[in-house]
Amino acid sequence: MNSKLKLPVYLTVILLSIFACNNGPKVITSSSDQPKNESKTGIFSDESPTELSSADNSTSNDALHTVKVNEILPSSKYLYINVNEEGVEEPFWIATRIMDINVGEIYFYNGGLLKTNYESKEYNKVFEKIYLISSNLVPADHANNPGLLEKSNATTVKPKLKNLPKPISSPVKIVTVKGSVKIAELVKNFKKHEGKTIQISGVCVKINANIMGKNWIHLKDGSKDEYDLVVTSNEIINEGTIVTIKAKVALNKDFGAGYKYDLILEEGVVIH
Repeated sequence: MNSKLKLPVYLTVILLSIFACNNGPKVITSSSDQPKNESKTGIFSDESPTELSSADNSTSNDALHTVKVNEILPSSKYLYINVNEEGVEEPFWIATRIMDINVGEIYFYNGGLLKTNYESKEYNKVFEKIYLISSNLVPADHANNPGLLEKSNATTVKPKLKNLPKPISSPVKIVTVKGSVKIAELVKNFKKHEGKTIQISGVCVKINANIMGKNWIHLKDGSKDEYDLVVTSNEIINEGTIVTIKAKVALNKDFGAGYKYDLILEEGVVIH
């Protein structure tokens, strides 16, 4: 073949190949079954691809939701919960890690990852829509130490420790750290510490993460385990961890949505 003709022929063959590829059937590779937002939930991350797949994944807004529990379907790893929310016509399903939840009671949560056509193999059930909730559901009566600031006719303020939560099942071993105020001493002399930044040490027995832009850390140090002391912080602490925190003592704080405390520690910073 004449060398002058070779280049046009080669170009023609290449162009025909490109068009043939473009006009052929397209192969669409599926993206990961684990949504980009999945890390926010910390649950369902180890489920099978079938259970993780969904037609739609999106994150709900971060507004605080107040819901009433209608039905609970416990599974081996988490809970499916049917709820009603004021202003929402139809009941809907949410899912969260295993925790103590009661039918008929009111709870708070925020955020949530929307999944559609989610299949539960354990119940042989497909949820058309379900929200994966990363933080714990918080009961409406979670402020467990009412009446602490109730004043008597006297000029002094004495703690009124009634209707306290039950002690945790395994008593916390006494936590002693140099410079830390004991919870028993704080409760006894709360007025003395008002407005001051103190150091406190204890075991994180529960944490409600990312509620109203705060993490709500529940501490016990073995000195007064019937008292539920809460510290707000931007930091995350694993349950069961012994920590030392510096935080500011605040009295009579009402954050709304049931978050009302006679005594609370705020702006907690973990120092150890």
